[in-house]
Amino acid sequence: MKQYCILLLAIILTGNFDSCKSRDNEFHTQIDNKNISVLLEQYSDSLYSLKLFVDDSLNSTWELKYPVYRIDFGDVNNDSVPDILVGTIKSTRFDPKIDKRLFIFRITKDYYIRPLWLGSRVAQPLVDFKLKEQNPKSKIRTLEKEQDGTYLVAEYYWRGFGLQFSKYLKRNIPLHEAQIELNKN
Repeated sequence: MKQYCILLLAIILTGNFDSCKSRDNEFHTQIDNKNISVLLEQYSDSLYSLKLFVDDSLNSTWELKYPVYRIDFGDVNNDSVPDILVGTIKSTRFDPKIDKRLFIFRITKDYYIRPLWLGSRVAQPLVDFKLKEQNPKSKIRTLEKEQDGTYLVAEYYWRGFGLQFSKYLKRNIPLHEAQIELNKN
């Protein structure tokens, strides 16, 4: 943990922000001429926290009391402010089965982490996801498991208060093929 804080401090002090991902759990950008860093910190198998740093100080923390399998960063709702996408493993109020979920957090105007969408599920059981920032609308590409045991890759976009299905890219394919499709540009 200390190594992440030291690295983050070094980045802040040198001003080396490139609006890009530098590690799998750490993202940097600028919003309104302020250096913003988001860090996912792991404390145990089922305790994580999202930390948002503004310039050189910790501004906001959001605790995640469940396993996290992926984090991504980008403008989901096309408001020119990056959002934080977190893949969690948990049950939800509307789906009591412990499963992979996609949660999306926004960064508020006063630089706090707040939920944008705490999704209970997509069309089929979620395996993985990636944000694809595109004009005019960003897409969330998902890898989902079909009922027959094969896999599909679909795209969703942000619509008001949640994700709207856009299209299937491929269906009824093996896992390795779906993983390749998920990661295509």
